[in-house]
Amino acid sequence: MRKRIVFFGLVATLGLFAAFPVFAAQSGDAQPAVANPVADKPAVIQADRTTAVMVEHEGTDTLGAKLAFQLKGTFNTSSLFTLTEKDGPKIKVLLSTTAEFPSRPHIASAYSVTWAFSQADGTLSFLLAREVGLVVPEDLDSLVATLAERTDGMAAKYAYLFAK
Repeated sequence: MRKRIVFFGLVATLGLFAAFPVFAAQSGDAQPAVANPVADKPAVIQADRTTAVMVEHEGTDTLGAKLAFQLKGTFNTSSLFTLTEKDGPKIKVLLSTTAEFPSRPHIASAYSVTWAFSQADGTLSFLLAREVGLVVPEDLDSLVATLAERTDGMAAKYAYLFAK
């Protein structure tokens, strides 16, 4: 039995050595595939992420007026938004504010923000989202940034509404 195992091992080894020159000749004859070099210039893809936005404020409190003014300023200076009142597709940011306590108007303001999509001025707007809360003067800047970020998120989520 042991002689048979040694014999089969010897035959298998000789078979491998006999087949090896055939594989070596085949791999040497074939031309290796050379990949085309890729240009080192990345393609610039410009996605138009500019969203038309309109801010409409309702309220007489000073903190609410500052909130509306800063929100308009953020939209006006950002490259993601175009502050406009022109007729056309846009996101309307409807801001309503009131003093938390009329006897203490500068302490805090209650606000309500509603985001709506408007295809044109004469058409019905579609409700996208809404938010209510209180703002104090110390938190005004962070609230403006949060509202602008949320508006950008809605612009990205509902980008298909702006497609022509």
